[in-house]
Amino acid sequence: MIICSPQLGLNPKSILGGEVFDREILLGLAKKGVKIEIILPKNKPHDKNIKYWSISYLPIAHFPAILANLLYIPAIFSIYRKSKFQILRIHQPQFLGLGCLFFKVFKKEVKLIATYHQFRETKFGPFSKFVNSQWNHIICDSEFVKKKISRIYKVPRSKITVVHNGVPRYLKPTTKDKVLIKQVKLEGKIVLLFMGLFIERKNPLFLLEVLSKLTQTRSDLVLIFWGEGPLKSQILRKAKRLGVINQIRIQKPIFGKEKNKIHNLADVFVHPSLDEGFALAPLESMACAKPVVITNGYSAKEAVEDGVNGFICHYNDTNHWSQKLNQLVTSPKLRKRIGQSSLAKIKKEFQWRFAVEEHLRVFKKLVK
Repeated sequence: MIICSPQLGLNPKSILGGEVFDREILLGLAKKGVKIEIILPKNKPHDKNIKYWSISYLPIAHFPAILANLLYIPAIFSIYRKSKFQILRIHQPQFLGLGCLFFKVFKKEVKLIATYHQFRETKFGPFSKFVNSQWNHIICDSEFVKKKISRIYKVPRSKITVVHNGVPRYLKPTTKDKVLIKQVKLEGKIVLLFMGLFIERKNPLFLLEVLSKLTQTRSDLVLIFWGEGPLKSQILRKAKRLGVINQIRIQKPIFGKEKNKIHNLADVFVHPSLDEGFALAPLESMACAKPVVITNGYSAKEAVEDGVNGFICHYNDTNHWSQKLNQLVTSPKLRKRIGQSSLAKIKKEFQWRFAVEEHLRVFKKLVK
């Protein structure tokens, strides 16, 4: 089987959920012997020397997203002439969907697979409905996104397969790293961890209000913001205004196996996001046996069972968040019990090998 997968990025150091998802799936398929023709913008970083990956580059590195279709069309046709791939797989079709549909007009035998990580309804109304009806199959990473696609674009649910995200095998429970504890000044502290982009929809500023309320009765709490983004300066300003600047730490993102040390520094993982596809960071922390407190909505209930492996809280409800976090902060036994439930759920449901196998099943069925 040969698959063509045009990509806007496959950076091994990406912290974008959709890019991580694509990279893990394409690596896993290659390990299964599936040949993958990958198209990337010029000089985009990617894993080197992967057997069964063939990398082609566009002639330019940077371009407006609206021009992506025009740039990728000749590359897709060129690769087809050489490899005769059976499946054309596109991630987030709002960027490359029209180009792939144009290709399909001339190569009807090739199956089109669209994958959605985070779903956003486009402004094109009936045209978007038509476009989404043309895919041979759609893969998304949550039941939440599946329901939205089916409802908004009237796509039969039988044409949509949910494939949950996985976590890297190197993520596992360990003791807290003593060097990092000293480096980040966490001695004797209970640690709340936020990991991700500092952007509006991730909602990091809200956590400062929760921290301010919790620290009225406790002096041993620290909230770590591990990531980067445009809201960094606002986080610092708001922390000063609320009087919790000494209770926060801001750390630059790290990648690969080093992330295991970070997740294991935490006592509780906090994810107050307002809008997601299926967030990877909470799953990673669950793999390290951490309780997760997460916003109710999007795909949260597919990862967290309230009161079992974490707590699901109301949007921007400071009192609700403070109440649930206080239960975890004051009870090491509760943290341990809920953390073990998190780990058990990861082992049972969220493994990249499961996701790869489900992709392969869908591909084989379509080609057959």
